[in-house]
Amino acid sequence: MRPLLPLIAITTTLAAGVAGCGGDGGGKATVLKPGEAISMQNLRFKPDHVQVTVGQKVTWRNDENIGHDVKADSGARFASETFDKGGTFSYTPTAAGTIKYECTLHPGMDGTIDVVAR
Repeated sequence: MRPLLPLIAITTTLAAGVAGCGGDGGGKATVLKPGEAISMQNLRFKPDHVQVTVGQKVTWRNDENIGHDVKADSGARFASETFDKGGTFSYTPTAAGTIKYECTLHPGMDGTIDVVAR
């Protein structure tokens, strides 16, 4: 009889890989509470996938010693100037949908906002 250990190891490795996909929370959006900010640190948005309600202000805060910006790629129209550590940028969505955004200064630094009706 052959041991099942190699099969179990492969299954566990595949499951762990799938669970880790999609940035923060394995692809599940973090509900952003009013007054909370999306942090910019280690060349990432944290959290990088959030959920807000229509009319809820979304604020990004630069927590790094390098400049960042925020620009909508789809689902909305906004673009900030470059801002340094401690600086912020805010946007208030007016309709439900999905917004994809990025820091244009740092390729791969991107995020998603799921906007839901109240």
